[in-house]
Amino acid sequence: MSETTSPNVTVARMLQEVGRATSTVLIKLTGRPQKSVINTLKNLYHQSKIHIGAYEVNKRGQVAKVWAWGDGDDAREPVMRNSKVAFIPHLDEAAAWMRNPCD
Repeated sequence: MSETTSPNVTVARMLQEVGRATSTVLIKLTGRPQKSVINTLKNLYHQSKIHIGAYEVNKRGQVAKVWAWGDGDDAREPVMRNSKVAFIPHLDEAAAWMRNPCD
């Protein structure tokens, strides 16, 4: 994928191409404003074209949704605690990750 963005690159097309991405990544890849990307993600989600594939902790320690293309079951939101190791996945997700760490 090229580092430059084309004016006709849509959020939907980019998410299809990369498979999974956070809104921040999609903002960088498409070159579109944050509000535009967020609104597009909300619309695609309500149309069941995308789902929440996972959650990850961003640099500020906030939980970010990792959007995935296609109709699927949403990942459960992780439990957060006030500690340096704040991200605690659900046990079934942690077990699945341990079986398939490269996903």
